[in-house]
Parts: sequence; C-alpha cells; structure tokens
Amino acid sequence: MSPVLAALVPVFGVIALGWALRRTGLVAAPLWGGINRLSYQALMPAMLFSTIVAADFAALPAGPFLIAAVAGFVAMGVITMGFRLIPMPGPVFTSLFQGGVRWNGFVLLALAPAAFGPEGAALVALVFAPTVPLVNLMCVAVMGVWGASTEPPDFGRVMMRIITNPLILACLAGAGANALGLFQSGPVADTISLAGRAALPLILLTIGAGLNFSALGARPAVLTLSVTLKLLIAPAVFYLIGVLMGVEGIALVVLTGVGATPGAAAAYVLAKEMGGDAELMAGHVTATTILAAITLPAALALAAL
Repeated sequence: MSPVLAALVPVFGVIALGWALRRTGLVAAPLWGGINRLSYQALMPAMLFSTIVAADFAALPAGPFLIAAVAGFVAMGVITMGFRLIPMPGPVFTSLFQGGVRWNGFVLLALAPAAFGPEGAALVALVFAPTVPLVNLMCVAVMGVWGASTEPPDFGRVMMRIITNPLILACLAGAGANALGLFQSGPVADTISLAGRAALPLILLTIGAGLNFSALGARPAVLTLSVTLKLLIAPAVFYLIGVLMGVEGIALVVLTGVGATPGAAAAYVLAKEMGGDAELMAGHVTATTILAAITLPAALALAAL
C-alpha cells in the first residue's frame, strides 16, 4: 500500500466514525457545535502554530508554492464564474461557486505528516494564511450579488472576522516565531504541540457528523457539476499552475492536493447566512467528502509521476 493510501485510510475511518456517532446518538447532536468551536478556535490554531514553527523552510520553495496556491484559487474563481452563463437561480449559482473554490484543508492536514513528511505538512499549514481571507472575500462578494438575502453583506464585519480568524493568526504567529527561532523547543512548545494533537481527530469527527446523505438528491445536475469542478478540474488547475511556476517535487504534490480536497462545511454555514442554496451546499460537502477517498489519492499519485 502506498504511503498516501496508508495515511488516507485512518483519516476517512475517523470521518466515518463521526458519522456513526452522530447517527446513533452516542454523541448528542447539540454537543457537536461545541466540539467544532473548540477545535476551530483553540486546538487547530495550536496545531498550525506548532507545525509551522518547527519547519525548515530553507529547504522548501515556500514562496513560489504559496503564489501558485493563491493563483489556483483565483483561477478556480474565474472558471466557476464562467458557469454564470448557464441559466440557474442566483442562490444556486452561489453554492456552485462556493463548491468550486472552497477547500477542506483539514483533511489534507490529517494525512500530510504520514504522506508528505514534516516539510510537506508545513506547506499545507502555510496555505491557510493567504487563502482563507481570499476565498472568504470571493465567496462573500458572490453571495452579496446573487444570494437571496434581502440584507446587504456587511463587508466590515467580514473583514473583522478575517482579521481575527484564529487559523490566520496562528499561521502568522508560527511563521514569525520560526523566523526568530522562538518556541521551537521547551515547555511552551511542548504544551502547544500537545494541544494541537487533539485537533485533527476532533475536526475529522465533526466532518463525519456533518455528512447529510439526504441532501444528495438536491439539484443532481448542478451537484454533479460542482463535484466535478472540485474533485477533477481543481486539482488539474493547481497542478498546471504549479508546473508553469516551476514548483516541483513534494511541493507540487502538496499543491495538487490542495486543489483535490473535498468541500468545506463552512460553505454550508455561509449559504444559510447569506441566502445561498444550503441544501445543494450540504449535498456538495457530503458527495465530495465521500468521493475524495478515491479522487484525492489518485490526484496525488498522478502529481508524483
């Protein structure tokens, strides 16, 4: 079994466990929101910080890699905007757009250490800093134009949420500490690292708990298009941009993986808040999460050739 497949089996196994825990009621439904907030607000920032602060970026093409990652998300935004020419209700298009550009980096983070090594995991962690604000701004702008909400989007509030996003702050703090040689060992580093180890299992459990199979029947034609954009077109776009920008080796494989990740549950939340097609978004997240068990290792294997 390849390292990627070996790393992917437990990742999707824990996702399946989360679905089973929610389905059986062994973990009560109201508890999942608290688990998700704990992971997102505290544990995941700790993991991102400890991963970045300990990385040896001197041996990695971090600059070209990050530029290529940003260009990949912009390219997917442009490609997805082209489908506005197809007649469909505005809220449906907003969910198609989110499906094309949002990524679930937590899945890639979970398999990165075993599949790519510590340097590859650090590259995955770095992607969060520039792309979280970019993707959110693109999606909010599209939702503001074509969403069904009668209230105009509060871009000031959106910017404040981006500026105070704990994932972005953790990435920036980790990069700064890495450059200054701080917190790379000792009790503080060990404490942050220990807290971070709890992040991915809980995040993967909440991903599984959020799967909604009943939503798979929502607008099957548009759902098929959004899944194709996310799992087939996006990895090819990221790979081609990486090749054109001279990214190679493990960095190119990781870059392709960024494009090949499934959809993010945050897209469903935004669709609910700003008048998108929330059921379509739930179907997209569920379908891409399941199918990524096949398409993600295939994309990584092709990128490694």
